[in-house]
Amino acid sequence: MELTIGIIIAIFFVVLTVIMFALGYGEALKTKVEDPFVYENFLIGEGWEKDTFVEYEKIIDILGREPSDDEMKIFLSLVEEGYHGEVLLKKFLEKINKNKHH
Repeated sequence: MELTIGIIIAIFFVVLTVIMFALGYGEALKTKVEDPFVYENFLIGEGWEKDTFVEYEKIIDILGREPSDDEMKIFLSLVEEGYHGEVLLKKFLEKINKNKHH
């Protein structure tokens, strides 16, 4: 009897797992990330506010090039900390200058 109840419960959980997978699979395909390390595709439409993107463009103008990987890590960490606008630009330039001197 216990074996029968155990098998029924196992089948029930397998069926629920298949149903949950089927329901989430379509949504997972919509939000699929091809290459999470491609910064160009990350910049627009991935949660950045407009002023953050504008400051990123200003950084490109100031540096005269795209930020290096280390500079991009600094920039993204500042964005994650909640900085945006002119404050983001100021903090970024401070950290870049600090890293050049050390």
